[in-house]
Amino acid sequence: MGKTPAVKNANGNVRPRKLYDAPDDEKLELKLDSITSKTRTPCFVYVLTFFSALGGFLFGYDTGVISGAMIILRRHFSLSSLWQELVVSVTLAAAAVFALVGGCLNDRLGRRTVIMSASIIFCVGAVCMGISIDKYMLLTGRIVIGAGIGK
Repeated sequence: MGKTPAVKNANGNVRPRKLYDAPDDEKLELKLDSITSKTRTPCFVYVLTFFSALGGFLFGYDTGVISGAMIILRRHFSLSSLWQELVVSVTLAAAAVFALVGGCLNDRLGRRTVIMSASIIFCVGAVCMGISIDKYMLLTGRIVIGAGIGK
């Protein structure tokens, strides 16, 4: 896929080889060369890719960290065994429910909008958990994070 070689026309003059000069198997290669040399990936695609990957990373991080954080949360909020189970599992349940809704939202609003809103929703849930003053607010934050993960 290098440079297009030159060809001689009927008058004997040398000119750059055009797409219509190429045999059929080379036309696709020449077309791809011209397309890839003219297009650039917009910066927003990289930002969107970053936020998409960040969502998966945060889900894994949240799932791994909650067991260690539960030791402190249990004492701070006086959580019973039932409440500990709720705090841990409600995020996964909310993610499963919102994953079903996420496909419809992708079709209706577009992937870009849904991915960016999911990142914002995840951040809102994290702030809600960080400033929670009781176990109900903590549980609400976990549900909001699950919604962000599921979208």
